[in-house]
Amino acid sequence: MATSAARTTALCAMVQAVGGGLGWSVLPPLMPRIAKELAISHAMGGLVWGAASLGIALASIAGGAAVDRFGPRRVAGIALLAGAVACAARAAAVGPWSLAAAMLVFGAHIGFCAPAIPKALAAHVPLAKLGRANGIALLGYTLGTAATVVLAPMVLAPLVGGWRPTMLVAAGAMVLAAIVWMALARDGRQVGAHATLGDVLRLAKNASLVRVAAMHFLLFGGYLAMLGLLPRALVEGGMPPARVGLAIAAWLTAAGAANYAGPWLSDRIGRRRPILLAGGAVAGLSLAAMAVAPAAATVPLLVLAALGGGCVAPLLFAMPAEIEGVGPARLGAALGLLTLVGQVGGFLLPSLAGAATQGAGLAGAIGAMAVVHLLLLAPALGLRETRTAAAAPSGALAT
Repeated sequence: MATSAARTTALCAMVQAVGGGLGWSVLPPLMPRIAKELAISHAMGGLVWGAASLGIALASIAGGAAVDRFGPRRVAGIALLAGAVACAARAAAVGPWSLAAAMLVFGAHIGFCAPAIPKALAAHVPLAKLGRANGIALLGYTLGTAATVVLAPMVLAPLVGGWRPTMLVAAGAMVLAAIVWMALARDGRQVGAHATLGDVLRLAKNASLVRVAAMHFLLFGGYLAMLGLLPRALVEGGMPPARVGLAIAAWLTAAGAANYAGPWLSDRIGRRRPILLAGGAVAGLSLAAMAVAPAAATVPLLVLAALGGGCVAPLLFAMPAEIEGVGPARLGAALGLLTLVGQVGGFLLPSLAGAATQGAGLAGAIGAMAVVHLLLLAPALGLRETRTAAAAPSGALAT
């Protein structure tokens, strides 16, 4: 059991690092070059970046149901190959709309991959350690993104001859990840039958799941907005490109550390709500301070905000397995709903941030994101604790 849990966790971290950290996140650090070549404004840049989230939202319900029906191994493997094709298609973009279309299709593959990862972990990892396992998987995404924002513009693009060949390299890496996943991943134990469409619709009435989904809407949408706006806005604000990459890498590395530390502490104390509340408050207040602070404070405040948000993110993926009326048997369907709501935020909030940057500058956009993160406290305050034994769902996996 321990061996299968470790192998599955490592494979999930790999998929996150390659498909998300490289395949998805390679766009923002190259956007200054792409925007210049394709004549993309700040507002249109937010739309291009948000198009991936729209694709995820459109595919997530089908993705969650497919994971419950066919298992995470097959679904994620096929989806990674489809995502590689969409990633490669960006190299043929001739303007903002064709690039947005490629991002839309790329996002659709994530709508199938995203529910597969927590479902695979829940099939192999004891419930008492599920928060940490999701944190490690998300750490793969965060560190992959941190490496990408530094290496893509400074090393990879110059090495292969520009941003278009870089997209082809990322697509090739996704193909390799799909091969490794299909060869080594196992679906593991399954609890009960797969969810029907009626089950999926009924989950939308679960009050606790709705609150978790609302937090995911704000947190994930806010993260994507920040990742999309920071590289270009900081460069255009006068920060040297090398320092921009390092600043964003520091932000993401701090989030990666919190991706593990937050769930570890939550599992240790047996509570979710205190971590959610503290993380949301730290993230929101740090961004509020950044909006008005001098430029010298940008990196420290970014790091502090990342520590807060990074503690919260993995718990949102672990909690559906602990909610009464959901549990492991309907986890794929629940994660499909969670992904749908989160990706609507991932489409709307980057578009909002792009418009705010164009109208009010970086400070205005950061201020808007501060409000978004502080709003996390509203659903967290009303959320029932899920980690206690009394609140564990019937049929939960043995610990």
